[in-house]
Amino acid sequence: MRSEALAKDGMLQKVQARCWLLLLVMSGAGLLFYSGHVAKSVFIGGLLVTLSFRFMKRDLTGLLQGPLDAVKGRFFIKYYARFALLALILFILIRNRMVDPTAMLVGLSTVLVSIIATTASEAKKIYSV
Repeated sequence: MRSEALAKDGMLQKVQARCWLLLLVMSGAGLLFYSGHVAKSVFIGGLLVTLSFRFMKRDLTGLLQGPLDAVKGRFFIKYYARFALLALILFILIRNRMVDPTAMLVGLSTVLVSIIATTASEAKKIYSV
């Protein structure tokens, strides 16, 4: 019931599409204006956060489809496991100097920027005269 509203709404699909587009644009800008290492760092950061967002969306959709008490614990276990895995990957990449930390942070911001852009776009549609 609630997950159908999410699926019909389309905002999540817009956020995901904007994430991928923004990731490509930001990686291209990193390559064009800085270096291949910066572009790779932006891309890896954006890829990690976009995939994490996608898996969280999938888990939340599953959570909302069934009885909440039955799957709530499993959802939180998956959520924290994914968070720990992401933190470990980021630690390894930065510790071994495989990525530029600042450029990776820019890549990690793609989901946030996409959510803000999508929300602003939808709000403009609703409140425009």
